[in-house]
Amino acid sequence: MSNSDEEINNTFVHNTKKRKKTGRLREVMKKLRVSTHEPGDDCRCKRLKCFDRISSEQSAKFLKDFNSMNYTDEQNIYLCGLMNVYSIKRRRSRKTEEMDANFHQTHFTYKVRVIENDETKEEPVCYKAFLSIFGIIKGKLEHLQKSLKMSGTAPSDKRGKSGSNKRLDNNIKDLICNHIKSFKGRQSHYSLNDTKKEYVPEDLNIKKMYKLYLDAYESQNHVCYETCRTIFNTEFNISFGYPRTDTCSACDEFKIKAKALRAEGNIVELIRFTILNNLHKKKAQTFYDRKKNARIKSKSDVEFQAIAMDYQKNVSLPNISTSDVYYKRQLSMYSFNIHALGDASSYFYTYPETCGCKGSDEVVSFLFQYLTNHLDSRVKHLEIFCDSAGGQNKNYTVIRFIHFVVHKMKLLDSIKITYPIREHSYLECDKNIGLINLKAHIEVP
Repeated sequence: MSNSDEEINNTFVHNTKKRKKTGRLREVMKKLRVSTHEPGDDCRCKRLKCFDRISSEQSAKFLKDFNSMNYTDEQNIYLCGLMNVYSIKRRRSRKTEEMDANFHQTHFTYKVRVIENDETKEEPVCYKAFLSIFGIIKGKLEHLQKSLKMSGTAPSDKRGKSGSNKRLDNNIKDLICNHIKSFKGRQSHYSLNDTKKEYVPEDLNIKKMYKLYLDAYESQNHVCYETCRTIFNTEFNISFGYPRTDTCSACDEFKIKAKALRAEGNIVELIRFTILNNLHKKKAQTFYDRKKNARIKSKSDVEFQAIAMDYQKNVSLPNISTSDVYYKRQLSMYSFNIHALGDASSYFYTYPETCGCKGSDEVVSFLFQYLTNHLDSRVKHLEIFCDSAGGQNKNYTVIRFIHFVVHKMKLLDSIKITYPIREHSYLECDKNIGLINLKAHIEVP
């Protein structure tokens, strides 16, 4: 039997095996492989002349069909079907001493099924030919013989079915679940559909939660890390890190009022607030639908481009852990991001507060630099998606700049700017900004 990598069958049977590591038992998965068998040599049988009656093509077909079986149990049943067992009283021994004689209770014969002229007939083969045709070893055949003598059936693969693995106690499982629930998560208000997914702070992870569990319950109920990890992944729908830190005040107000109205039993008012909240979410979804359609169009139309733009959170410098820094005047760093929806390219404009503010003049300066230096010259129509910040994006300065680009400079044929409803302005810029580690050790700009 060969166990080389080229001969390993693609079908695997999974089994759980325990091993000791750092003084603790932990479960690991082991793949039990069904190996590919190779043909053996000629049996050189003078009595049955097996390989004279069975051609090499037929022998190769027997082995191919045998190797195509995916499970060990299937192979065992197939081989046992080609074996006949007979009960005999006793075999005569040539030894003089009766105590040294070997007594046999069973006798086995072997066969193969050959198809000739659309008819299946059984051809008897010897012991060595049976091993050679199916590429099995002597120990494998003795295992089959023993099973047929004891039970009359083919043996079953008992790997991974010993039942020795201890099951997790329900009380300990409930304790782990309650421990995970103690980390209060919150839902993302950007998901307009009903979802049960929760988010916990980004500084947490499964290992930290497991260590906290050990600190609280180590003396009474100890479990391994893999058990806690499995329960976390299968029983809960939790992610680490909030999608955004700000939430929609209108959505939060509806949740508070709806909870109070349900407690009072005021169904009429609850229905009215539900309709208003659904309308609020429909307006938010309209913004995302327009942005999605613009992204698809910009990928196929060379004369059309869509961009999203937004400011990053201010970074105060120096950004170090020394406590005295919080009581001193710090330098603010600003960063403005423009994200092209067509090719997902991103442009950052970073400057300290000594060079400028975060107003409309800076926004139009960055837009002008992007239009004249980075925008494809074939683009004739531009669509802009940004939030409704009055001092930055939604003001007369930006509108006059757009009018100047289209009618005075004649750089583009049209520019369309879309503002979402308040606090529902999740843009691709937020993903780009999230890649920057604002907690890093920063001393100078």
